[in-house]
Amino acid sequence: MFIKKFFDFIKKSPLKVKNNYYFQNSGLEKVQTIGIIGDSVSFGLKAKVNYGQYLQKATGGTVQNLARSGAHLSDNGQKSIFQQSQRLNQSDLYILQGTDDDWLANVPIGNKEDNEKKSYIGAFYQTVFQLQQRNPMAKIIIVTTTYQTPMWGSIVRRTDSTKNTLGHSLHDYMTAQVKACEDLKLPYVNLMRRVLFDPNKQLFREKYMPDGLHPNEKGHQIIAREIAIVYKNNFKQ
Repeated sequence: MFIKKFFDFIKKSPLKVKNNYYFQNSGLEKVQTIGIIGDSVSFGLKAKVNYGQYLQKATGGTVQNLARSGAHLSDNGQKSIFQQSQRLNQSDLYILQGTDDDWLANVPIGNKEDNEKKSYIGAFYQTVFQLQQRNPMAKIIIVTTTYQTPMWGSIVRRTDSTKNTLGHSLHDYMTAQVKACEDLKLPYVNLMRRVLFDPNKQLFREKYMPDGLHPNEKGHQIIAREIAIVYKNNFKQ
């Protein structure tokens, strides 16, 4: 499903936000504009409501969501997360979601010396640079992938520990991304915690992630809540 989704919701949206305490006490109410880039998770595939919509309802601000299904972080074309960053409007807060698509496509992990086409981490640094160029005063939050257990019926297609042809698991890419966040002093939301997402368990999948890969609207509430917590811990004044 390779289409772009742009959300510019207004305050009269009928969405109900559970755990509103996290939002009311996070400082997010002062954020007027949010820009989101990422893959099918941020896009909201398989969800009636995505985390960007929950954040919009909680803040009353404007959310621009340019995430696209199947997007690589590395620059392999227009839908890449790198190129998404070049199309964002100036915003108060940017949310950059890491992706599993580079891992699945056997893109090298690389390092910060690489350009946006050569490796995952090279593209990560260049994408952050693009966001900083769009608004040097903007706050930036990075979001990791979740654990994943995509299913074909009752058959497990793969897990986050599956090795690609380069010998790397999804964990290797996220570990490198977290190290890059620490290098750049950027706060990040670590969704690779089983207390948050545990798609190995059937009961969890049924409630939060039916296909074992894409969170539904309840799963997106978890993501929105964790973003609010990270925002409060790093930016609330």
